Amino acid sequence: MAGKWKVLTASTALAVLLVVASGALAASQIKGGSYTGSLVPSRDGVLVSFKVSSSGKQVSALTITNIPLYCSGGGKPIPVHFKNAPISSKGTFSSTGKYVIAEGPKKGQVGTRLKITGKFLKGGGEQGTLTTAYAGVANCSGKSPYSTKA
Repeated sequence: MAGKWKVLTASTALAVLLVVASGALAASQIKGGSYTGSLVPSRDGVLVSFKVSSSGKQVSALTITNIPLYCSGGGKPIPVHFKNAPISSKGTFSSTGKYVIAEGPKKGQVGTRLKITGKFLKGGGEQGTLTTAYAGVANCSGKSPYSTKA
Protein backbone atom coordinates (compact mmCIF):
# COMPACT_ATOMS: atom_id res chain seq x y z
CA MET A 1 0.00 0.00 0.00
CA ALA A 2 2.83 2.42 0.81
CA GLY A 3 4.20 1.99 -2.73
CA LYS A 4 0.82 2.99 -4.19
CA TRP A 5 0.81 6.22 -2.19
CA LYS A 6 4.28 7.17 -3.42
CA VAL A 7 3.17 6.68 -7.02
CA LEU A 8 -0.08 8.57 -6.39
CA THR A 9 1.76 11.39 -4.63
CA ALA A 10 4.30 11.67 -7.45
CA SER A 11 1.48 11.70 -10.03
CA THR A 12 -0.42 14.36 -8.07
CA ALA A 13 2.71 16.50 -7.76
CA LEU A 14 3.33 16.21 -11.50
CA ALA A 15 -0.28 17.19 -12.28
CA VAL A 16 -0.06 20.24 -9.99
CA LEU A 17 3.24 21.23 -11.58
CA LEU A 18 1.73 21.03 -15.08
CA VAL A 19 -1.28 23.15 -14.06
CA VAL A 20 0.98 25.79 -12.50
CA ALA A 21 3.29 25.79 -15.52
CA SER A 22 0.39 26.15 -17.97
CA GLY A 23 -0.90 29.10 -15.94
CA ALA A 24 2.52 30.72 -16.11
CA LEU A 25 2.52 30.38 -19.90
CA ALA A 26 -1.02 31.69 -20.32
CA ALA A 27 -1.56 35.13 -21.80
CA SER A 28 -1.74 37.86 -19.17
CA GLN A 29 -3.50 40.65 -21.02
CA ILE A 30 -5.89 42.69 -18.90
CA LYS A 31 -9.44 42.17 -20.17
CA GLY A 32 -10.97 45.54 -21.06
CA GLY A 33 -7.62 47.23 -20.40
CA SER A 34 -6.19 50.29 -22.15
CA TYR A 35 -2.46 50.17 -22.89
CA THR A 36 -0.13 53.10 -23.66
CA GLY A 37 3.60 53.38 -24.18
CA SER A 38 6.34 54.43 -26.57
CA LEU A 39 9.14 53.24 -28.80
CA VAL A 40 12.26 52.13 -26.93
CA PRO A 41 14.35 54.22 -26.95
CA SER A 42 11.88 57.04 -27.51
CA ARG A 43 11.89 58.19 -31.14
CA ASP A 44 10.23 61.36 -32.44
CA GLY A 45 7.68 61.18 -29.61
CA VAL A 46 5.97 58.13 -31.17
CA LEU A 47 3.36 56.80 -28.75
CA VAL A 48 1.59 53.44 -29.03
CA SER A 49 -1.91 52.86 -27.62
CA PHE A 50 -4.61 50.21 -27.86
CA LYS A 51 -7.44 48.51 -26.01
CA VAL A 52 -8.05 44.87 -25.14
CA SER A 53 -11.61 43.61 -25.55
CA SER A 54 -13.65 42.70 -22.47
CA SER A 55 -13.25 39.03 -23.46
CA GLY A 56 -9.45 39.46 -23.62
CA LYS A 57 -9.38 37.97 -27.12
CA GLN A 58 -8.82 41.02 -29.34
CA VAL A 59 -6.75 44.18 -29.62
CA SER A 60 -8.63 47.20 -30.98
CA ALA A 61 -8.12 50.96 -31.40
CA LEU A 62 -4.41 50.28 -32.03
CA THR A 63 -2.78 53.59 -32.93
CA ILE A 64 0.63 55.21 -33.17
CA THR A 65 0.83 59.01 -32.91
CA ASN A 66 3.40 59.44 -35.67
CA ILE A 67 5.22 57.37 -38.27
CA PRO A 68 8.88 57.04 -37.23
CA LEU A 69 11.53 58.18 -39.69
CA TYR A 70 14.87 56.37 -39.84
CA CYS A 71 16.47 59.07 -42.00
CA SER A 72 16.63 62.87 -41.93
CA GLY A 73 13.47 64.77 -42.63
CA GLY A 74 10.33 65.58 -40.81
CA GLY A 75 6.99 67.22 -40.96
CA LYS A 76 3.76 67.27 -39.06
CA PRO A 77 2.88 64.14 -37.06
CA ILE A 78 1.04 61.46 -39.03
CA PRO A 79 -1.03 59.18 -36.80
CA VAL A 80 -1.72 55.66 -38.08
CA HIS A 81 -4.59 53.38 -37.07
CA PHE A 82 -4.08 49.62 -37.30
CA LYS A 83 -6.56 46.82 -37.97
CA ASN A 84 -8.09 44.99 -35.01
CA ALA A 85 -6.10 41.87 -34.16
CA PRO A 86 -6.91 38.59 -32.41
CA ILE A 87 -4.83 37.70 -29.35
CA SER A 88 -3.40 34.17 -29.55
CA SER A 89 -3.49 31.71 -26.66
CA LYS A 90 0.20 32.55 -26.17
CA GLY A 91 -0.65 36.23 -25.61
CA THR A 92 0.66 37.52 -28.94
CA PHE A 93 -0.91 39.63 -31.67
CA SER A 94 0.02 41.14 -35.03
CA SER A 95 -1.61 43.91 -37.04
CA THR A 96 -0.99 46.09 -40.07
CA GLY A 97 -1.60 49.73 -40.86
CA LYS A 98 -0.84 52.12 -43.68
CA TYR A 99 -0.52 55.79 -44.45
CA VAL A 100 -2.25 56.90 -47.62
CA ILE A 101 -0.82 60.12 -49.07
CA ALA A 102 -3.40 62.89 -48.63
CA GLU A 103 -2.15 65.53 -51.07
CA GLY A 104 0.15 66.23 -53.97
CA PRO A 105 0.92 64.22 -57.11
CA LYS A 106 0.88 60.90 -55.22
CA LYS A 107 -2.44 61.60 -53.48
CA GLY A 108 -4.32 58.37 -52.76
CA GLN A 109 -1.22 56.14 -52.99
CA VAL A 110 0.13 54.16 -50.05
CA GLY A 111 3.20 56.00 -48.80
CA THR A 112 4.00 53.82 -45.79
CA ARG A 113 3.11 50.30 -44.69
CA LEU A 114 3.44 49.38 -41.04
CA LYS A 115 3.32 46.16 -39.04
CA ILE A 116 3.15 45.84 -35.29
CA THR A 117 3.63 42.65 -33.33
CA GLY A 118 3.19 42.40 -29.58
CA LYS A 119 3.30 40.03 -26.63
CA PHE A 120 1.60 40.49 -23.29
CA LEU A 121 3.72 40.18 -20.16
CA LYS A 122 2.88 39.53 -16.54
CA GLY A 123 1.97 42.53 -14.43
CA GLY A 124 0.04 44.46 -17.10
CA GLY A 125 2.94 45.02 -19.49
CA GLU A 126 3.25 44.37 -23.19
CA GLN A 127 6.11 44.74 -25.64
CA GLY A 128 6.72 44.27 -29.32
CA THR A 129 8.14 45.60 -32.55
CA LEU A 130 6.95 48.27 -34.97
CA THR A 131 8.16 47.82 -38.56
CA THR A 132 7.90 50.76 -40.97
CA ALA A 133 8.34 50.44 -44.75
CA TYR A 134 8.31 53.62 -46.82
CA ALA A 135 7.34 53.20 -50.50
CA GLY A 136 10.32 54.09 -52.66
CA VAL A 137 12.47 55.32 -49.74
CA ALA A 138 14.05 52.21 -48.24
CA ASN A 139 16.67 54.17 -46.26
CA CYS A 140 13.87 55.77 -44.19
CA SER A 141 12.35 52.38 -43.32
CA GLY A 142 13.20 50.52 -40.12
CA LYS A 143 12.19 48.63 -36.98
CA SER A 144 11.82 49.76 -33.40
CA PRO A 145 10.97 47.90 -30.23
CA TYR A 146 8.22 49.40 -28.11
CA SER A 147 6.76 48.87 -24.67
CA THR A 148 3.31 49.57 -23.22
CA LYS A 149 1.64 49.26 -19.83
CA ALA A 150 -2.03 48.97 -18.85
